[in-house]
Amino acid sequence: MNRKLLAVRADIAEKLSEMAKRKNLTLFSLVSEALEQLLKAERRGESLQRIFENHLTLLAAREAGFILIPESLWISLMEKTFESEGKTMAEAWKEAGEWLGRYFKTVDPGLTPQTLAERLVRGILWSISEFTIASGDDGTITMKCIGFRCPPSYTLLLANFLTGLMTALGYGLKSRELARGIILLKFVKETG
Repeated sequence: MNRKLLAVRADIAEKLSEMAKRKNLTLFSLVSEALEQLLKAERRGESLQRIFENHLTLLAAREAGFILIPESLWISLMEKTFESEGKTMAEAWKEAGEWLGRYFKTVDPGLTPQTLAERLVRGILWSISEFTIASGDDGTITMKCIGFRCPPSYTLLLANFLTGLMTALGYGLKSRELARGIILLKFVKETG
């Protein structure tokens, strides 16, 4: 097998060497495996950082009690319940967003509210086709979500969830526009 030498910072080389010893591997096999995974990620058009962030988000969501359920089943159950319990569900979704925001703040306290919200939405809300979050010069944060398959009830519940999430991150709702599958929310930093 042909080999090539690669240069790496000394502190990283030392940590990799220690890891290889703990795993009873050679440094060559550990580094080769890591670089192989990097190439797989590249072929998929992903970065290792994005894959790792998604993994951490899913792990935290699982620890927080989230489960995977087929979207069609979820929407059907949600629609039936919304008919009789819409107001109660809306409040429960807001509370769930608040709880999750607080939870993620403790898991990764170094993240900005914008980064945390973006990572959360992209990592666990798979029904969202498009999501943008932007900070304004006036300190506001604007969220835009588009979910082509989202019925009006789910759109409303999701908006409440996102409002709860941002409340936990210290932002109050300034404005809200909803249409079937379209959410536009603007938040302002709360004082005090």
